[in-house]
Amino acid sequence: MAGFGENLLPDQGHSHTILVVDDEPALRCLAEALLEELGYAAKLADSGRAAVQLLLQDPAAIAAVLLDMTMPGMGPEETLRLLQEIRPGLPVIILSGDPEDAVRQRFGARAIAGYIAKPYTEIELGAVLAQSLAKPALSQPATFTLVSLSKEEAIALSHDYLVKCRLELPRLTSMLADGDFNSLRVSGHSLKGSGGCFGFSELTELGRQLEHHAGAADAASCREQVDALTRYLEGL
Repeated sequence: MAGFGENLLPDQGHSHTILVVDDEPALRCLAEALLEELGYAAKLADSGRAAVQLLLQDPAAIAAVLLDMTMPGMGPEETLRLLQEIRPGLPVIILSGDPEDAVRQRFGARAIAGYIAKPYTEIELGAVLAQSLAKPALSQPATFTLVSLSKEEAIALSHDYLVKCRLELPRLTSMLADGDFNSLRVSGHSLKGSGGCFGFSELTELGRQLEHHAGAADAASCREQVDALTRYLEGL
């Protein structure tokens, strides 16, 4: 293995490998499917710490990183710092439901290679990666939805995602009871980004509203959004 901090470049003679860092299993699977559609290979990490460990194993093997903004444990700023200490110049692309200006302001002077708003399409992902890696972008416009997967894969991923959302409902209720608005805000933010990736625009809007009201510590409005989320999920 190369020394810590050595400036390594990916082997341009082989297919690029992209490291996907997201704590949501279904979203990692979707990102992997997108990347394969675009001709990339993917490695998956469920946390910032796991991403750092993967990169340390073989710094030259990773061409770029897709880093989710909202994860438990090691934050995105610390994850970005460590990844770029291991591989100076490593392109790190931020995935977020927040506006790009807010994302870039949060990271300050630390360079990020790009930003992709959640939910995103195959053509958007391909364009940002092409810019970061100087790889030709898709010649034909393409929109990624679950139809980019097989019917069986799409059904399985959607089912797993909705099951996870339903399992989150008691935890949201507990957050409300405890007045834990920060955790509610984070949950709303995650829902806002993930819902659209699976084509559930109503979940995206409910997540956006929950994030907004939790940020204002508005308990009554948060309760309304959790109740609305419960009705929506139970009706599916």
